[in-house]
Amino acid sequence: MDPCRIRSKSGRGDRTVLLRISRIKMLTDARTLNSGSSHQADVCIIGGGAAGITMAMELLNSDLRVLLLESGGTESDAATQALAQGESIGAPVTSLDNPVSLDQTRLRYLGGTTNHWAGFCRPLSPIDFETRDHLLVSGWPLDYADMVPYWDRATEWVRISDGDFSVDTWERRLGVSAPPIDTFAVEPLAFQITFPTKFGDVYGADLRAAANIEVLLHANAVNLAGDDGQTVTHVDVATLSGVSFSVAARAYVLAAGGIENARLLLASTDNDPAGLGNSNDLVGRYFSEHLQIYAGFGVLEPDFNDVSGLRGGEVAITQGRHAGHVHGAKFALGLTDAHLRSTATTGVELQFLPGRLPDGVPLQEQGIAVGEISALMAHTGPEPGTAVYLQALAEQELNPQSRVMLGTSTDALGMRQVQLDWQYTTADRRRVIAGLRVMAEAIGAADWGRVQLVLGGVHADAHDHMVSGEFLSIFRSVPDEIDLSGFPVGVGFHHMCTTRMADSAAEGVVDPDCRMHEVDNLWVAGSSVFATGGTATPTMSIVALSIRLADHLQDLRRDFADGAISGCP
Repeated sequence: MDPCRIRSKSGRGDRTVLLRISRIKMLTDARTLNSGSSHQADVCIIGGGAAGITMAMELLNSDLRVLLLESGGTESDAATQALAQGESIGAPVTSLDNPVSLDQTRLRYLGGTTNHWAGFCRPLSPIDFETRDHLLVSGWPLDYADMVPYWDRATEWVRISDGDFSVDTWERRLGVSAPPIDTFAVEPLAFQITFPTKFGDVYGADLRAAANIEVLLHANAVNLAGDDGQTVTHVDVATLSGVSFSVAARAYVLAAGGIENARLLLASTDNDPAGLGNSNDLVGRYFSEHLQIYAGFGVLEPDFNDVSGLRGGEVAITQGRHAGHVHGAKFALGLTDAHLRSTATTGVELQFLPGRLPDGVPLQEQGIAVGEISALMAHTGPEPGTAVYLQALAEQELNPQSRVMLGTSTDALGMRQVQLDWQYTTADRRRVIAGLRVMAEAIGAADWGRVQLVLGGVHADAHDHMVSGEFLSIFRSVPDEIDLSGFPVGVGFHHMCTTRMADSAAEGVVDPDCRMHEVDNLWVAGSSVFATGGTATPTMSIVALSIRLADHLQDLRRDFADGAISGCP
């Protein structure tokens, strides 16, 4: 077929997108290709994680030829994983009290970070899409309602029951109770949990059998090449074995993760030393995480068995592709949107890890000890039934100084490694403390229990065995280390907002269709396009936005097929 021009529905003029129909069927090891060879597709997807695989599956059996480039193979290998190494020069990057390196936070093999995903699913909240005047940067160029149908469709790919996250529904389905706290400021939340759902394992057979999709494994995109900085002409690809080749496509989708998306754009300097699509110096800025804090401990009035909703239950999917698959669900507490609006603050969620108290003696062999909860006992019933460890997950305010950059060191392919300057502020800490106090007061006012906030004084001994099977026993409290101004802040491996979505190039890197503002035929998928991070774990929204982007590319194809574009047969 001949090239034709397809007009963007966002009114941004004509964009050349050549669409060709052909049949292929394979997962190919790129190390077996000839160096210097050229490969063509209608859509080239860079990255085989949640975003890239979702897009490929949505385009499965379409009349678009799709080529997906994946850095690794079907299993992890040390040499490929080393390509994710980099330098952290900002706030410490830690998890479970332990420092983590950048290559530990992301995985370079088919399935990407779904290979270590804990499976928590929940959509963003309406307030995440709103402009909040007290924040430096806020709001999405989409409405909450725009995303609802895509979250509903995402439930199939992440393997959960449906898009209903109402607490009443999940109390009924699980046969357990949520925390009995529902006030203006604090409400119970329901999560669906799909663990493990490794996209490479779950969808690998479909990709292998697809008539219109080819997956190139061990294929590392090292440069987005172009002649004028406004159009990508091809992707330069290299393998660790020394093979190099190019891929030319009509549409390119960058789906390599919140750090690697920014890295590849910054490293693509054919036309501008600042990188591709970066004339406003926004690529890599606003890097954000979900702040994870060991918050404290407490005792709850109900018996251990009566708070099973905090531990979670299981249900089976009843219909669709994954009918019969069993997944989990559990409850937590969060600040309401109404509270966030009225107090000019940011979101905080509180999760509970309950442990059984031995009859008559509120004592753990390890972890929370009687001396640490005795002060709480006077404010509960004569014999509380459950001890809990509290972990908070909080929203980070977007900060332009928190960013992904390129360092001076290079990896085995000669590509400059990442330099991450993660920065959160004292205001983020103050909001975490304020939100936790509101929730602690609500727990007490409901006579559900009493909690003690010990920010900075809780540690996780994850390497130790659990006592009597109680997960709670791996945590210990050190009250002398309480530090409200400098308590440790961990990460969730949630890399967001580095190519954030906005209506204009002055405010963001991609437009509401996830197309680069400054590059005609390049789209970006994944959490890097999030306009704000909220508090919901990101994978479900990553998948939803990827479905939406696949629909957009399909719409362009249908315009072509229907002859709606002048000059097309």
